[in-house]
Amino acid sequence: MVKNPKGSFSEHWVFKNKEFFDIMDVDENGKVTEEEFIDSSTERAEQVLPSWRAKAVHGILSNAYHLWWSNEYNNYSKSIPFQEKLQTEEVELPITREKIVKSGNDWLGAFDLDCDSKLMVDEYSNFLTFFRNTGKVQDIFDAVDWNKDGVIDTNEFIDGFEDFWVGQEPSSSDVFFGTRY
Repeated sequence: MVKNPKGSFSEHWVFKNKEFFDIMDVDENGKVTEEEFIDSSTERAEQVLPSWRAKAVHGILSNAYHLWWSNEYNNYSKSIPFQEKLQTEEVELPITREKIVKSGNDWLGAFDLDCDSKLMVDEYSNFLTFFRNTGKVQDIFDAVDWNKDGVIDTNEFIDGFEDFWVGQEPSSSDVFFGTRY
């Protein structure tokens, strides 16, 4: 199991998770709904991916929503404010490092258009567009491309994905899903 810090999240962790929450809160009303998380996001995927990959993203989103967002700990709520999301994070969810890695691999596979287990800047740009990024793509790409070889390989993607979700301290993975400024 990935250990959650039982309410002792760092301010930085809360900040970056609030930024992700805001990405998913498309109507900016302070709540993320199932429709925003799954359906609106799938529509964004359809704008940057072939249809079969957009369907894969729909599956990834459905699984994530029901594991991380709407679950037994919040009575399967369909409209979740940030504070409720934080409270859900404080319980021992059945999440292992292996599940985080699998989820990261699923995301990589959905956006790796040439199936080479790497993302070039144009593929990562699609990933960032999906997450409503407004920041400079090349700067974000460079932050995630830790070995500076011009591609985001599987290890960099998985490490960045995992660090974003569990890392408590500032790191280059903080911009993994893009920025909104």
